[in-house]
Amino acid sequence: MKTTLIIKNLCGGAIIITMDTDESKKTPLYDEHAKMGAKIVSFAGFYMPLYYKSIIEEHLNVRNNSGIFDISHMGEIIIKGRDASSFVDHVFTADVSKIGQGEIVYSLILNEKGGIIDDVTVFKFSEDEYMVVVNAANTQKDFAWINYIQTGFQKKGKDVSVQNISDAIGLLSVQGPKSRDLIYPLISDAVKIGKCGLFDFKFKPKNIKDLKHFEFGCAEFKDVNVEALISRSGYTGEFGFEIFIPAEKTAILWNYLLKNSHLSNLLPVGLGARDTLRFEAALPLYGHELDETINPYDAGLEKYLSDTKDFIGKEALKNIKNKEKRLIFFKLSGKQIPRHSQRILDENLKPIGCIASGTYSPSNKFPIGSAYISDSGVNASFLKNFFIDIRGNFEKAEVVSPPFHRHVKAGGSK
Repeated sequence: MKTTLIIKNLCGGAIIITMDTDESKKTPLYDEHAKMGAKIVSFAGFYMPLYYKSIIEEHLNVRNNSGIFDISHMGEIIIKGRDASSFVDHVFTADVSKIGQGEIVYSLILNEKGGIIDDVTVFKFSEDEYMVVVNAANTQKDFAWINYIQTGFQKKGKDVSVQNISDAIGLLSVQGPKSRDLIYPLISDAVKIGKCGLFDFKFKPKNIKDLKHFEFGCAEFKDVNVEALISRSGYTGEFGFEIFIPAEKTAILWNYLLKNSHLSNLLPVGLGARDTLRFEAALPLYGHELDETINPYDAGLEKYLSDTKDFIGKEALKNIKNKEKRLIFFKLSGKQIPRHSQRILDENLKPIGCIASGTYSPSNKFPIGSAYISDSGVNASFLKNFFIDIRGNFEKAEVVSPPFHRHVKAGGSK
């Protein structure tokens, strides 16, 4: 069945993506969420928990203790072959091939015009094998694009293959300052070369306790015999882990971790708090801060563009002399919550752009948001205040420097 996905871009425009899909899919944990009384919504083609008890309670528990998220809706794509390294350097904007085995890099996928197809993380197993973790709503689109580029490589005699393994993977995320208090006691490190669940480690991985941010290793949850790829990564601005396991073992591990919730004051967390957490950390969300009408310069992501190699979209970016838009962050003193695509206006009430994201910040107890300035006559660097048209009410906003929250590292330092 053909499904049309409409992603609204700024000021009411839209990007229309047609995908082959049935009705919303269920993650391996759908039944567990239902048993726990979660509020279920359709998101990115999946039935997902929005919250269990309270978005604010779940948010603050991640900031102060720990939370567990079902993120099995995310997509995973494997790239293999003798020419995999040159292929990933062509497709992705970052210097992917230069990272070491067991390391992760954040990168963008661009179209030929320099627009952002997606933002992803790339895991390196070896020079001839990588895994790309993509946004759920973009899995089919990203796979089709990468597969299209791969076809061109193969016609040139290059050895590279692309496989979408998303349906075989269950993915949990444990986030928060006490997350290590939960994970470390329950695992035994599999410090060996070879199979790790569904993955093939061609290097000796680090112990999980020794992982730095954006590194991954292998461990077994010994009491339930579940072997997992565990990465030091997340989408909350907190210390945390993402845990990749075979889909059929997801419920076993979910229930086991919740059974041991006393170790870190663990609570299950839904999509609502995941969004407020990511936005306090000023992390972009595709369809809000990012889409194919926005380039990396607009979004302030130019640091993820390699200056030592060519990649798709690089030539188009060379012709961009000035930022067409400028992403800014702001806070409100009132109680009105800004929402995506609402207009922003200067002090003379002239429209100068639109809201990208808006929410209430549970940590700060006031509304926050991001917006794109699209009026070339406005110098965003000097903009201090503006107005937001919230259902006909003009709410004054103050421009601030992101992020809205910085996690506290061990020892109390920022």
